[in-house]
Amino acid sequence: MAVKAGFIGLGTMGLPMAKNILKANRQLMVSDLVERQKEELHRLGADVAVNNEQVSAECDVIFLSLPTVKVVETVVKELISSGKKGQYIVDTSTIGFKLSIELGKKALANGIQYVDAPISGGAGRAETGDLSVITGASREEMERAGIKPLYEAIGREVHYTGSRGGGVALKIINNMLSKSILFANGEAILLAEHMGISFDTLYDVIQSSSSQNEMLRIKKEHIRDHEYGPANKSYSPITMSLKDLKLARELSDELEVANFSCNNVIQWYEMGMRRGYENMDSSSLVELLRELQPVKAKENGE
Repeated sequence: MAVKAGFIGLGTMGLPMAKNILKANRQLMVSDLVERQKEELHRLGADVAVNNEQVSAECDVIFLSLPTVKVVETVVKELISSGKKGQYIVDTSTIGFKLSIELGKKALANGIQYVDAPISGGAGRAETGDLSVITGASREEMERAGIKPLYEAIGREVHYTGSRGGGVALKIINNMLSKSILFANGEAILLAEHMGISFDTLYDVIQSSSSQNEMLRIKKEHIRDHEYGPANKSYSPITMSLKDLKLARELSDELEVANFSCNNVIQWYEMGMRRGYENMDSSSLVELLRELQPVKAKENGE
């Protein structure tokens, strides 16, 4: 049975997720600041809200996909103040663990359930409905609320942590690890290039050996072609990577747990920001390493 679903935030990840929810649920009301995305979904059969308050008034389940922590906090507080008892706010954004818990408590005080459900996988997998969904709820709760089929519309794998904050905590840890792996890939690529080993040869060896990793596979075209713009579906700007890493550092500080790799990669991304890389893909970290330590031209006879 279809639920009255809403979706706020139709960006790179939100738009394809909303399309897949619409296919599976048939009922969807959408809201965004950009007219083009709303018009596209309207042509597919979605209702377009005048504002977020209309979504809050008419929907039982509201999905969010928002770009920054500040925007998430603002929108969630608006929805809590204008929402109704029994409503669910399902947040696929990545925010801090502490803030997620705080928003959950504020929502619950108004009889509303705020569920962290960050996603991983990139825009390509968002289009095909193959994302990984990591939710701070149990399977049983999501089944009762009618949300489980909506998760399955956007995600190939749904991980139920059973407790609020569990989803966003795992997403933060995953982001920290993936960016650390990406930096390690960069150092390996730089070393190989200084030895005259081509990227393709290195890639083939890594992906068939003990160091194989998903980050290198996803970012292969960016790195090989020295192309770090948004044309590739795996594009994710350095600004987003820095946000994710700083959330990991914040979590580490809250728990008083040392985290050397996270702090190291933050410094490299900060350097990239200062050198004009802010709108480039996160894998442009490899290009930054190349820029700072260029391969020397071989002299005659070498």
